[in-house]
Amino acid sequence: MLDISSAHLRRLATAWVGNKNRYEGVGIPKQTLTPLHEVAQELLTGAFLKPFEKSEEFFYFHHEEDVSHHPVFQSCLTIFSNPESLADQLPILAQRLYEQSELPKVKGGEFFVAYFDDILLQNENVQAIALVKIQTKDPFLKVERKDEAFLINVLEGIPTAKLETAALIFNVDESEGYRICAIDTVSKKDERSFWKDEFLRLRPIEDNYFNTRHYIALSGEFINDKLPHQFGLDRADQLDTLYRSGLYFKENEEFEFDDYAKTLFPEEEQQEAFKAFRDTYSTAYAVPLEEKFDISNQAVKKEFKVLKSVIKLDKNFHIYVHGRRDLIERGFDEEKGKKYYKVYFDEEAL
Repeated sequence: MLDISSAHLRRLATAWVGNKNRYEGVGIPKQTLTPLHEVAQELLTGAFLKPFEKSEEFFYFHHEEDVSHHPVFQSCLTIFSNPESLADQLPILAQRLYEQSELPKVKGGEFFVAYFDDILLQNENVQAIALVKIQTKDPFLKVERKDEAFLINVLEGIPTAKLETAALIFNVDESEGYRICAIDTVSKKDERSFWKDEFLRLRPIEDNYFNTRHYIALSGEFINDKLPHQFGLDRADQLDTLYRSGLYFKENEEFEFDDYAKTLFPEEEQQEAFKAFRDTYSTAYAVPLEEKFDISNQAVKKEFKVLKSVIKLDKNFHIYVHGRRDLIERGFDEEKGKKYYKVYFDEEAL
């Protein structure tokens, strides 16, 4: 966990980075270091650090040959070695970001490089570098009192409650590529991220969060796509399996693969098919998966929609299933010529 209560923003440098395909360029001021008064310093510290407070997903910088060749890693290494060099590294980082800002959805905006110290990461006092790009401004009202009336003007400013694209690089695990948290709300979930994949070139750390997230993903894929075709399960049986999968992740502190497979699948043939699918998934996505690890509650909360149990019937009805497969019956009404579900219950909630 991250504790920012004692964090200090020591240096801040600011540039403007546009969209490369629109030839917007990069704006570097003569004075790259941004002077801050106490209130602005406090607001920016919260704005740049609070979004990462509860983060459990960490990354490393990645390079095909060696992380020492990674340009953003090199800039961070220089800044950590000598914080005075932050101003010199800003143009290098801004130009690097500009080269990766080609998608239409990427808008021009302020790019900040900030240096913090006295951050507690898992009870260890560390330094950190924040890289933040702001491309969407929040409107706010400014009221001015004149001699005869009040005037209200609409202005735009930097949001302090949320970040679109940001990274927090901790001065930890240097040889591996530094420990990093990252945010990108501009790119869609299933597409390549201009921020994480192109500019920062990150690879996830294979920890408890990583394993929990991937086991939830592969379980949902197997239950929804493979199980019905291989074993002829109907939708109600699928949802019962999804429900038991979610229950396992919610109620257990530790994941153990064989125990999990037996909990989900009563038949040994299904268990073996699931193990084979796990191995195929691991190879296809190049993700080594542990067979035993502590379950990450944050990963469960973030990925749990993969295991959502809903029966969708045409456009008329949705049935949400939260267990008790024995209280759902599926059949076919020959007179009406339609399929049906029969659901047994004790009380109807208002």
